[in-house]
Amino acid sequence: MTVIAKKANELMIEMLTQSKRNDLALKVEQIKLLEKRSDELSFKLKAHITNGAVSPTIIDNMLSCVEVADNVIDHYYVASRELWRMANVEFDIASDERNVELNSSLVIMLENASYAFSILEELLAATSRIEIMKRRQEIERVEEETDDVKDRALDKLYAFAPKMHYIHFTHYSEFLHDFDDIVDDCEDLSDLFVSVISSISR
Repeated sequence: MTVIAKKANELMIEMLTQSKRNDLALKVEQIKLLEKRSDELSFKLKAHITNGAVSPTIIDNMLSCVEVADNVIDHYYVASRELWRMANVEFDIASDERNVELNSSLVIMLENASYAFSILEELLAATSRIEIMKRRQEIERVEEETDDVKDRALDKLYAFAPKMHYIHFTHYSEFLHDFDDIVDDCEDLSDLFVSVISSISR
């Protein structure tokens, strides 16, 4: 599912850095297909987990892993729809410079998410507890860095607020929190992975 998440993340970055409405509509549909694929994969994985010979001590954590991973893709689909809606709204107050600055923060957060997905893949492929914990700590570092990016962007957003339409303000506020949630979910996944691996290796 990290492969699906990385592709959705890539499309989201493209949506934030280009402005052609036709391209935006196409990317919304592409993310919608990824979200559908994620739902199908989530259903199959849950069936394998609950129908297979999985220890009761780890089954809940494994199911939680699937749910959290699927939730990440849902974030991207909801965000893509929101970007498409905003692209079709005309604001009386010029905001191009503010858009560029705030979008830049969002892109940094998504780049962090992409890096976090890669670390999760490395964590799953790790063969020693030392490697696993090292990857876990790296994701924690990325999550903290993303929090800092979000907080600085929120400071800018509130500074811009007197000259922004309230819909514009809400749009960016929700995006900053949603993209932060994606990286938070990566950290939650790493915790769940560590818990599952630790239980198996006892």
